[in-house]
Amino acid sequence: MRPVSLRLSVLALMLCCALPATAQTPTGAASPADAAADAQAALAVADLDLYQRGLQMEIDALQLAQQRLTAARDARDDVAENVALQPVLSRQYERNAAKALNVDLRRYRDVKKRFGDILVLGEYIDQLNAQLEQLHQTGLSAKARADQRKQLEDMRAKAVDPYAVLDTALRDALKARADALVRLRISNNDLVQELTSR
Repeated sequence: MRPVSLRLSVLALMLCCALPATAQTPTGAASPADAAADAQAALAVADLDLYQRGLQMEIDALQLAQQRLTAARDARDDVAENVALQPVLSRQYERNAAKALNVDLRRYRDVKKRFGDILVLGEYIDQLNAQLEQLHQTGLSAKARADQRKQLEDMRAKAVDPYAVLDTALRDALKARADALVRLRISNNDLVQELTSR
């Protein structure tokens, strides 16, 4: 069994504290009235399509930028390299996705962040549960196993259920699509990280 990742633990504990507020966080609206309206905009089942389609559009744009960047570097063309990176560094890929989906950019980013937070914490809880289930298969002594079980159970007890902020229909729909959405989220994040760390 792999040891529990400290980085993941810290991230999840931060999300445990932040998640309920995240669901009600203003999204940078232009006026207090708009901010209040945005803050109260509940996530809906239709937002799952928005999230999934938006992530796929972003991934397509980021892969295109990656291809252009590779070609520019192979050609040792600094100008073309900067042109390829500009849409990534300016997050134009998010603006383009929001525009294609005919949704306000603030709303799109809000939906993306809130579903992303829920999925990250859901992954963390799933990992803890899997480690608890597999604990008996390790070659640890009975005492070491008991100590690790207590640690895992304590971490699990501190983790807020990320789906608790959702209504039943959305919770069921999100859980049914979670695996596919997690793969998209990871691909999206990996591409952004790879392109921006070059």
